[in-house]
Amino acid sequence: MAAAPRGRRPGRRTAAARAMIAGTLRRYGRIVRHFVAARALEVLALQASPLLGIFLGGYRIERDGILAPGLLALGSCALTAHIFIFNDWAGYESDLRDPLRAPQVFSRRGISRREVAGTAIVLLVLAVLAFAAVGPTALLFGAAIAVLGFLYSGSPVLGKSTPVASSLNHLLGGTLHFLLGYTLFHALDANGIGIGLFFGLVFAAGHLNQEVRDYEGDLVNGIRTNAVAFGRRRAFLASLLAFTAAYAMLAGLAAFGILPRPLLWSPLAWLLHLAWSLQALRRGPDSDTAVWMQRRYRWLFALVGLVMLTG
Repeated sequence: MAAAPRGRRPGRRTAAARAMIAGTLRRYGRIVRHFVAARALEVLALQASPLLGIFLGGYRIERDGILAPGLLALGSCALTAHIFIFNDWAGYESDLRDPLRAPQVFSRRGISRREVAGTAIVLLVLAVLAFAAVGPTALLFGAAIAVLGFLYSGSPVLGKSTPVASSLNHLLGGTLHFLLGYTLFHALDANGIGIGLFFGLVFAAGHLNQEVRDYEGDLVNGIRTNAVAFGRRRAFLASLLAFTAAYAMLAGLAAFGILPRPLLWSPLAWLLHLAWSLQALRRGPDSDTAVWMQRRYRWLFALVGLVMLTG
C-alpha cells in the first residue's frame, strides 16, 4: 500500500510541469499577440534600410546564398523589436498619462512590467546570437544600435527628453541600421557611409514628425522633445529641413553614380513632399496632421527604395 503513492508521484509531477509550461506559453503568447498588434508594422517597416543595404552592398543570391542574409534579417527584426519593447517598458508610467497611448499600454492587457522586461531581454539575446552567427561586423553594428536604443529610452541626458540629442540619436541610428546590411557582403567605405547618412536623415526627419504627433502626451509628462521645447511648428519645419537634406543627398549620390541614375529625378519627389508639407502647415501641425503626413512620405520613400533596387 505504501508503494502506490510513490508510483503516482512522477505522474503528478509531469502533470504539474505540463500545466506550468502551458501557463507560461499562454502568458507569453498573450505578450507576443499584444506587441505584434502594437508594433509589428513599425518593426517591419524599419527593416527596409538594412535589407536595401544588403542589396546595395553587392548581394547575389547565387553566390552568397540565403543563410547570412536570413540571420541578419532575424537579428535586425529582434533588435528593432527589443528597442521598441524596452522603450515601452521604460516609458510605462508616462504612457499611462498619455491620452493617445494609454489605451494600448500593455498593463491593460494583463501584462506585467516584469514580463515585458523579460521579453525585451529575450529579444536582445536572440539578436546577439543571430549577429554573432553572421560575424563580428554585424555584432559590432548591432551592439552600437542597441546602445543608442538604451540611451534614447533610458538616459536623462542623451535620451528622448533632450532636444537635438534625440534627433542626433536617430540620425546615427538610421545610418548604422543601413550599414548593418551594407557591410554583410561589402567592406565599409565612403559610398556606404554616404547612403547610410541618407537613411539617417530620413529616420531623424521622421522622428521629428513623430514628436509633432506625440506633442500632447509628451507635454503632459514633461518630456522635453524638440516639439515641446521649440514648438510643434518649428519641429515640423525641422523635419521638412531634414527631409530636404535627404532628397539633396539622394540626388547627389545619383549624380556621382553611387545610386541609380533615375534618382536624379528625386527633386520631383521633394516638390511633392513640399506641397504636402505646406498643406499640413495650413491645416495646423497637430497629431492628425502628423499621421496624415507620415502616410504620404512613407509611400514616397518606398518608391525611392524600389528605384534603388533597379541599380
